[in-house]
Amino acid sequence: MLFVLIVASLPLMAGNSAFSFDGNPIRYYGKDIYSLGMGDTGSSDIFRVNSGYANPALHNLNNRSLFSTGLIPGYNYYSSQDAAGTKYNYIDNSLDFPYFSLSIPMKQHRFGFQFSSHSSGVVNNQSEFETVLLGDTLKITEKHAMDRYIYRGDLVYSLALGRNSFGVSGNFYFGHEVRNFKQEAGFEAFNTEEEVVRDYKNPGITLGYIRRQEKLAVGAYWSMGVKLKGEEQRSSIHETEDPLPYEHRIPGVYSLGITALPFHEFKVAADFHYEPWKALDAEQYTDSWKAGLGVAFEPASSEDRKGILSLPMRSGVSWRHLPFKAGGADIDELSLSLGLSLPLMSDVNRIDLGFQYNRRGKLGENGLMDNTYLLMFGFTGFDIITRAPDRTAPREIPQKEDPGTW
Repeated sequence: MLFVLIVASLPLMAGNSAFSFDGNPIRYYGKDIYSLGMGDTGSSDIFRVNSGYANPALHNLNNRSLFSTGLIPGYNYYSSQDAAGTKYNYIDNSLDFPYFSLSIPMKQHRFGFQFSSHSSGVVNNQSEFETVLLGDTLKITEKHAMDRYIYRGDLVYSLALGRNSFGVSGNFYFGHEVRNFKQEAGFEAFNTEEEVVRDYKNPGITLGYIRRQEKLAVGAYWSMGVKLKGEEQRSSIHETEDPLPYEHRIPGVYSLGITALPFHEFKVAADFHYEPWKALDAEQYTDSWKAGLGVAFEPASSEDRKGILSLPMRSGVSWRHLPFKAGGADIDELSLSLGLSLPLMSDVNRIDLGFQYNRRGKLGENGLMDNTYLLMFGFTGFDIITRAPDRTAPREIPQKEDPGTW
């Protein structure tokens, strides 16, 4: 079943951005749809059925087997500005399949699997211009396309000891990068097409820890930096070159999360992620980080509320500094999000809904800007593995006393 889901999900994955020619602008940190609707926080949130295992220590905090997945459709509004100051706009749509996970308990141990998008960048660009050749005016169309993606599969194990949780996951990264250039002019000498295809993979490891109290949880995790190895192949309308060795490096990730319950039915969470990209190449990269803050309203099931006030709701904000530059300037990303949950019949089954707005880059500094509007749908539950207690054993039933014999 897992293999079929992986194969079926690959064509759906697409994180679109106008900055994709410069690097991987889209970055997921292994959290679920609930967390994405709360400012991308929750790496230490043990106060709910959490199905995002970026921090593998989260993996053991309920006694039910869980399956979780999500979809993120949306629209991307691109803006660009050329050297002459002329502005261009374009609207594109996207559909992203950010993760699915499976988690199985065994006493204080827990085993599971998570497949998720790590980072991506997909964009298509087309420009037209005219030139004069031998007295004739030719209309030339240039098409540029970039498809970058890195996926991550995790095998997760965690252990609960009192108020402490420890987790470890073996990570396997694999990705590709396809850059295509095509020029069409209706004239043989001007028509051309070139393409570069790169693919790479390698394993890594993540360690996590959470300390939990009655109304406070603090967690941290570290993912090892990885050198992904593979091949690069160039082709054109004239020939296809032999593949050559290729390497793509990603740095380690250092993350800290705090979740608190300051008031009855209210929750606050904050997360910080840091990636030392500059250590890989100080000229090409800059250190990347992301900080998020979220709040949630979790109504008690015993409260007599109806309508939307009976549903868990949340909101959040995050700020991210990207690891590469565009137009010679740094790129920053602002994200605002909202979300709510729809509980289903079982205590672990739910549907998470959310909305996220992202603004990436500044037109005056980077020459490019993204405005992205995303809907988020998450599905958690379907406890088909956990067995109910066996209560069919014979037992002695006391006989009713007859008070008339006294």
